[in-house]
Amino acid sequence: MGHQARIQPTDAELAVAARAGDCACLGLLLERHRARLYAAALQILGYGPEAEDAVHDTFLIALRHIGELKDPQAVAGWLHMVLHRICLRQLRGRRREVLAAEVPDRPDEGTDIEERLEKVALREWVWDALRKLPEPLQATAMLRYFGSYPSYEELATILAVPIGTVRSRLSEAKRRLAEMLLDTAGLVDPDTKLRSSEHQRFYVEIFDGLNRHGDRDRFLGHFADDLHLVRGGGKPVFGRSFLAGEVDSDTEAGVRLEPLRVLGAGSVIVIEGRFVNPPEDPFHCPPGIALVVFQQDGKARRLHLHLSPRLPRPYDD
Repeated sequence: MGHQARIQPTDAELAVAARAGDCACLGLLLERHRARLYAAALQILGYGPEAEDAVHDTFLIALRHIGELKDPQAVAGWLHMVLHRICLRQLRGRRREVLAAEVPDRPDEGTDIEERLEKVALREWVWDALRKLPEPLQATAMLRYFGSYPSYEELATILAVPIGTVRSRLSEAKRRLAEMLLDTAGLVDPDTKLRSSEHQRFYVEIFDGLNRHGDRDRFLGHFADDLHLVRGGGKPVFGRSFLAGEVDSDTEAGVRLEPLRVLGAGSVIVIEGRFVNPPEDPFHCPPGIALVVFQQDGKARRLHLHLSPRLPRPYDD
């Protein structure tokens, strides 16, 4: 009796596994549909890089939102609908970036998305993939897709680069992430989640020590003596003296800085927080702050500091 042909999983079976966090199944599903998605994009956009960009965007939206797909049997139509919407945005000239776009199928209102995402491997895959990008791409992608100040103008201000550079970095980040999803889906570094948790715990602790016990030495000691500090549109400052002066001034005024979100991918850390001003001086500092820290050998060598008139968004990812 001859060997039976290996039965390939159906699209629905791959979608069910991907919804549960199986990156390998998601990669296989997207690889299976890549040619048809690209052909559909060519029909709408014509030949050129835009069609390939639309497919990359579709892959990354699927990576972020596959857990929200209600009907696994409809996954092929869902992917094509995502692609169609992306192509229409390109034609209208009002393209929105991947991972922030609307998706055709929304989860039930009673579903706790945050709790589910914490349990699946897709979230860890995203952070592991981000860690493998060059630092400029890491920082730009983290701020855009997971931070609270994602507009091109805000990113350009935070990172002190032109808006055109922001656009090109995001385009390159999307291309690399899409390629990694197809090539290495499921190969997640087991230490990725541990490192992310360590980053969060460390920064919460040093800010808590500064706020509660005035432990400025531990806080400032994390930053290198030759720290490169970038403050929005201002001139860069070298050394810790400026940062030390700001910390001392805020402490003396009774201001606390509370971290609300800590995002870590490799050597790049994004910290978003809020200022708590004293009752007698409620406008001493603006409501929000974003810090982008570039680490090397356990020290923060470069720091981008952005003050915002609004608080970070609620922690929903």
